[in-house]
Amino acid sequence: MSDFRPQVPQPSPPFRTDPTPIPHGFLSLRAKFSLFVSLVIVLACSSLSGYLIQQEAEVMKGALLKTGTILVKTLNKVSVNRLIIQDTHYLETMLDGALSAPEVIYAIARDQDGHVLVGKSKGKLVDTTKLTRDETRPIFPDDTLTEELLTPTPQNPKIEPLVTVLHTSPLKEGLLSERSAERKGAEKFRIGSETIYDLALPVYRQDRRLSTIELLSSETLQDSRSVSTNPSAIIGIIQIGLTTTHMQQSLNQTVWHIGLLTVGIILVGILLTILLANRIVTPLQHLAVASQKIAEGDLSVTVDPDTQDEVGQLTTSINRMARALQQREEAISHYVHTITKQVTQLSTLHQTGIVITSTLDVQKLFSTVLKLLRKNLGFQRMILVLQNPAGTKARVSDVSGVPLELEQQIRHLEFPISPGSIDETLMHHGRSVLAYDLEEIAHQMSPLILPICRQMGVVSFVCAPLLSHQRVLGYLGADRGNQRCTQEDLDLLLTIASHVAVAIDNAQTYEEVENLAQTLEERVKERTQDLQSANERLQELDRLKSSFVSIVSHELRTPMTSIKGLVENMLDGLVGTLNDRQSFYLERMKYNIERLTRMINDLLDLSRIEAGRMDLHHSAINMGSLAREVVESLQSIAQERSLTLEAHVSDPIGFIQGDRDKLIQIFTNLINNALKFTESPGTVTVDVNQRDDGMVQTCVIDNGCGIPLDEQQTIFERFYRGQSSEMKNRGAGLGLAITKSLVELHGGSIWVESTPGEGSRFCVIFPLIPSTTPS
Repeated sequence: MSDFRPQVPQPSPPFRTDPTPIPHGFLSLRAKFSLFVSLVIVLACSSLSGYLIQQEAEVMKGALLKTGTILVKTLNKVSVNRLIIQDTHYLETMLDGALSAPEVIYAIARDQDGHVLVGKSKGKLVDTTKLTRDETRPIFPDDTLTEELLTPTPQNPKIEPLVTVLHTSPLKEGLLSERSAERKGAEKFRIGSETIYDLALPVYRQDRRLSTIELLSSETLQDSRSVSTNPSAIIGIIQIGLTTTHMQQSLNQTVWHIGLLTVGIILVGILLTILLANRIVTPLQHLAVASQKIAEGDLSVTVDPDTQDEVGQLTTSINRMARALQQREEAISHYVHTITKQVTQLSTLHQTGIVITSTLDVQKLFSTVLKLLRKNLGFQRMILVLQNPAGTKARVSDVSGVPLELEQQIRHLEFPISPGSIDETLMHHGRSVLAYDLEEIAHQMSPLILPICRQMGVVSFVCAPLLSHQRVLGYLGADRGNQRCTQEDLDLLLTIASHVAVAIDNAQTYEEVENLAQTLEERVKERTQDLQSANERLQELDRLKSSFVSIVSHELRTPMTSIKGLVENMLDGLVGTLNDRQSFYLERMKYNIERLTRMINDLLDLSRIEAGRMDLHHSAINMGSLAREVVESLQSIAQERSLTLEAHVSDPIGFIQGDRDKLIQIFTNLINNALKFTESPGTVTVDVNQRDDGMVQTCVIDNGCGIPLDEQQTIFERFYRGQSSEMKNRGAGLGLAITKSLVELHGGSIWVESTPGEGSRFCVIFPLIPSTTPS
């Protein structure tokens, strides 16, 4: 038996479940096994019992006939002289002695003509149970049975099974052999269930006299050939009838005993079969239930093996499979959580940029940004603190996630910036703060802010300074409630803070300009020159506003370029010799900076495409020449990966109308993807040909890992990353989305054909310029 239980930290009773019901009309494995083995046991026991009974019946019959043979031969020997003188008194005494045997029901002594001299009979059987006979109804065999014995015959008795006959005229009963009865047309019937064997032996005249001892010797009885007889001198016939009733009673008792023993053996065999079936089938049923639950997604089910046979090994294998699936599911969940978190952060960054560029109202900007960050980044409470121009005081400009009564208490709260406080670290020195434990840095906090933080239950927080144009405007703070903040939270807040600082600076400047414009409007006549200056300032601000989106978009790329340059300088040895570990870390930094830069560029391109600001500079392009150029530029990357990169151009190829740079970007992206997902040694082929429908088709073909069918419909979606590819090969999920958008901007289309394990084929088609001549 096997017990199922879910894997939980606390001990729990074994999990049990009923097997899956067998469909109506079908037998279970247990029933089939039990029926088959039971049928074999029944057939085997029945056959063996029948054979034993048949053998016992043959043995009893042989013993009965042997006894009758000895008896008739004995009577034959002792009746020779009496038959010659026809001593009926002696013969009657002799036959009475023969009838004393229970199996003998009649005895007859006949003369040389076959006539009955003396006949004795126990009568007809009237009660087969008590074996009682009616002596008033004697039964004797028909005289025809001895006709054949009047001629010279062998010295052994003639044995004939008898039947009773009923003569029609005159009406009387008698015994005939079956052949005689058929020959005479008599009606045959058995005497109850009694069967009679008639044994008849002729008596011959002897040439010498034998003493009684010689006549009774076993040698004389067993070998009549030692006595010299005259076959032609028959002086009489000795005839006895043996009944099988006593033998049948003994045989019936034997059959009854063998039957009881057979039934007992069959019942024990069936019971053992059922026990064995339960021993084998029950664990299999439990395994079937466990497999069904695993297929339904319940990977916590286990089966406890209690044997070391094949079923136990199968149980262990299923447990290992369930644990492996559970671990894989947990790993996939972790990866999905990480990816979702990163996508959420990027999406929040994008939405923050949109909010920042959509308004210059300072208060609206504060409220909207804080709510957006708290909602998407998982912070429970956020606070925005700005310092006055003199840098002596700080003011709470806005809060989010705080109860209403505390919000009214905190909002617009002013407090001095004390030396050695967190506020000084943030707003005077421009350094971020990660407070892992509130109580550890309580002495550095403002006496006005600390009680409020304790009242709200703040245990840990992070703060990032708002830096714009080398000037600290204030800081942005956040916490996660009962959870401790981490360095990752601080890094994320620093990234957001730089954007918020630029937005606040622009909004404040815009607000100042608006105030100045209102003042100039009141004094327009007196201060025309000042108004002109204000107008120029407004024009400059308008220009700044127009380029604000571009500045924000490039804000991420600019520091990445600087960091990359510094890392490359360090790798080149400008700061001294590096050890292997330092070189490794710097190489990883460079790789991730380049990867992040590509992601930022993709985000910028996607933003332009979505905003409809992607300008194309059309010219006549020959796709064959362009394909060769892109292949040649990427040969170094292919060689680094030990891959073969080649271009196949089918002449002639006509011209298309398109932006050369964007077309190069399209095919560079497709070829880079093919190189990235192809293992060494592998081949990437760029095939260009002109179709009959006026289109030029370019296909990038690789023999890499391929793409599953369910992912082929979604790989062109934004932020989608294939689940079947390795983590090291996954990007931001924007490359193919941008490629598809650029292809469609050129009036073309793109699709993919792929077989997992064999490779992929990305095809792009563009319309030909009708007036061009293929070259």
